[in-house]
Amino acid sequence: MTRALPFALAALALAACGPTVGDPCTVPADCGGQFCITRDYAPGGYCTRPCTLADANSCPAGTYCLRDAIAKDTPGCFRLCKSQAECRTGYSCRIASEGLQAVCIGPAGL
Repeated sequence: MTRALPFALAALALAACGPTVGDPCTVPADCGGQFCITRDYAPGGYCTRPCTLADANSCPAGTYCLRDAIAKDTPGCFRLCKSQAECRTGYSCRIASEGLQAVCIGPAGL
């Protein structure tokens, strides 16, 4: 059993290195099977996952659930930010419509 522990820890570490909310994408596979938004407000694609607006824990740490982010009536997680430096090229750190927190969002808004 003790020899299995290093392998389990290595597998856990690799799983944590996968795609995260806000990463660029062209297809869902780029996002580890989650959603890849490829609309005008997501230049270069935007990895996200569905969330529940009333549940702050439905998005991973460092992200925020926005209404209609994936599609109409389908909220999605967006990366939180405090400054422009925290957003990738083509994105701005600002409050999206219907949002209460600043997130990294494309020039067309949400």
